[in-house]
Amino acid sequence: MLKKNFYECDSAVDLWKYHDDAEPFNVNMIGSTDCSLFRERTFRVEREESQLSAIEYVREGSGHFEIDGKKYRPSAGSVMILKKGSRHVYYPDKDSPWKKDWVIVDGPFAQALLDSYLPKGEYCFDNCDLSHFFDRLRALAEEKPFNYYGFADSAALLLCDALASIKNMNRAKFNRIATAVKSALDDRVEGSITIDEIAKDLNYSSNYVIRQFKEQFGCTPYKYYTDRKLKLAGLYLRNTDMSITEIAERLCFADQHYFSNAFRDRFGMSASEYRKKYSARIKE
Repeated sequence: MLKKNFYECDSAVDLWKYHDDAEPFNVNMIGSTDCSLFRERTFRVEREESQLSAIEYVREGSGHFEIDGKKYRPSAGSVMILKKGSRHVYYPDKDSPWKKDWVIVDGPFAQALLDSYLPKGEYCFDNCDLSHFFDRLRALAEEKPFNYYGFADSAALLLCDALASIKNMNRAKFNRIATAVKSALDDRVEGSITIDEIAKDLNYSSNYVIRQFKEQFGCTPYKYYTDRKLKLAGLYLRNTDMSITEIAERLCFADQHYFSNAFRDRFGMSASEYRKKYSARIKE
């Protein structure tokens, strides 16, 4: 079993000796791992509180990745983000071992890139191609004569491009998440559902789902859901004989008082005033 920071059976460029705490960006190691070479024991990496940040790119195979309670199934084309301070464990499937590239980075600029470019609370991204990033990174590290500080600056720019690529490649997925949330809210407009329930069904954190929804639709899921209910309430007031209490209950508002206040905030008048002004009446 592999634990902590050991990378046996790796092809690696070791740059730890160049690490400089005064620099905003450091590259400590660049490597690749063929998990099929671990014939005598299982490849498994566990860290209780990681002291490093790493980006790992799966070229082949499939496996399991759990980080801070979130579970993923990385396969060919997946990128795993190992954040400093996280608790994580990862290992390949026995019948489809990983071949993967990885880089260990450190420094405030490295952390800012990972925090700024990627969605908070998400650590695995599918359908990404970072092969060029790792090929170029290794080529720069093997240039002669080697200048670490020039290399680190170039690596920082390459990482910016790589993370922007991940974000763009997954934009369509983010849009699908927002659309799925909207559909779930629309389906339960006459019922009751929470964003926590929707997020659990989608296997994402609530904060992440809220952020994707707001980016796509310009408001929070809660505001959208309340607005949809109030618009439907307006339709009922204009076109049915249901009482205000019945409408509030049908739309699962906590009570009529809450419904009345929300309705007045939305339409600028009470529900009874709205009905009197807009309801359809058949003249004899």
